[in-house]
Amino acid sequence: MFKFLAVVIPFVTLAMPAGAGGSQRELMFLILIDAVRADHVGVYGYDKGTTPVLDELAKEGVRYARVYANAPWTAPSTASFLTGLNASRHKTETDKSKLVGNVVTLTHRLKKAGWKTAGFSANGNGGSLRGLQSGFDVFRDTTNTYTKKERGKTYNGLPTAEFLTRDVLDYLAKSTAPKEFVFIFYVDPHDPYNAPPELEKKFLGDYNGTIRRLPSWEKDNDYPKAERDAIVAIYDAGIYYADQQIGVLLDGLKKMGLRDKATVMISADHGEGFGEHNFYLHAHHLWDEVIHVPLIVVGPDFKVGVDERLTQSIDVTATLLELGGASSEGLWGHSLLQPAIGDRRAISEYNEYGIHRQAIIGERYKVIWQRPADREWYMRSFSDKFTPAQKMAFFPSVSFDKEVVWVFDLVADPAEKKDLSATIPDEAKKMLQELRLFVGNNP
Repeated sequence: MFKFLAVVIPFVTLAMPAGAGGSQRELMFLILIDAVRADHVGVYGYDKGTTPVLDELAKEGVRYARVYANAPWTAPSTASFLTGLNASRHKTETDKSKLVGNVVTLTHRLKKAGWKTAGFSANGNGGSLRGLQSGFDVFRDTTNTYTKKERGKTYNGLPTAEFLTRDVLDYLAKSTAPKEFVFIFYVDPHDPYNAPPELEKKFLGDYNGTIRRLPSWEKDNDYPKAERDAIVAIYDAGIYYADQQIGVLLDGLKKMGLRDKATVMISADHGEGFGEHNFYLHAHHLWDEVIHVPLIVVGPDFKVGVDERLTQSIDVTATLLELGGASSEGLWGHSLLQPAIGDRRAISEYNEYGIHRQAIIGERYKVIWQRPADREWYMRSFSDKFTPAQKMAFFPSVSFDKEVVWVFDLVADPAEKKDLSATIPDEAKKMLQELRLFVGNNP
């Protein structure tokens, strides 16, 4: 049977501060930064200076070069990280869905192995709004804890990286659990793009034109180059702000005597489009700019270097479970602590608003399969203030009467500009068959 891949998330194994009797505390951290595409991180080749902290951290550990999120938006992607299941298997895929109660989560498994679990999320879609607090002993997010009054000043309407970092450090200073898993979800790069004004100025430079903080997904988004560059600049400012605060977090761990023995894993729930395929933001597309995410891991169990193997979010789960001595029975992820295996596949899925798209990624090819959209579901997903014709025009990429297949050679065509579906290579044909089987076998 073919294997499906997984991505890893940041960990930290921490030593107990001197004030706690000098004993050892073991901590694992999973840190996600919302909407960070891999190619906007310095160590992945970006030259705008967005991630000085992550770039330095990568020198101490492993940078995973080919990591794919199992879904292109927050709720299903984060659920995959926290369950080790593909999106269509945990079924937290729509704006209305919550994680069902019988799903055994990462935290359930870790607790059975003796770990305390704590989560801090600035995005409800990556938290209790979607039932993702399941299995956590402590969970704080915008739905159950972080009221507007408590979070104070914000930039995109959600808790800032500064607020979240302060809360995590305050918690860790008081916790005495000998073994603890900590999940942190920063939201600062997410639309509507906003960051501290001085950081926006840093990336905007002398630009004084229109600043569009919430571009359009597909319709009427042919923005002039200068305006498009400004959108990217304020997005980059949000990444820089989150990166700064991760630096504050790591410094805080060091001051508490926790940094040197820590294992830190940092990734993203998805990336972001900026017009490369006539598409902005994220959600219903599976281009690399949306699902190729960074993964940097530092810890005593990881050697310094670059790991080129194909990886996906559910691999993160498997790695955390192995580090924690917990069971991964029934999960398809492959621990990154284990040797690489050949003929791997990563799968990313979108099933919402009547749109059904899946992508399967192999060593060379990516195949995207779009089934005919559910017209009734699609139409009721929009406000009635729009006419039927306007609703139909909103996402011109959606097909209602036939399936659509795209095939790309990621080695020869990493920008995904040349569709090979008319003369699909044999390996890509095999991958499409595997994808159809995966979808058809959905319980």
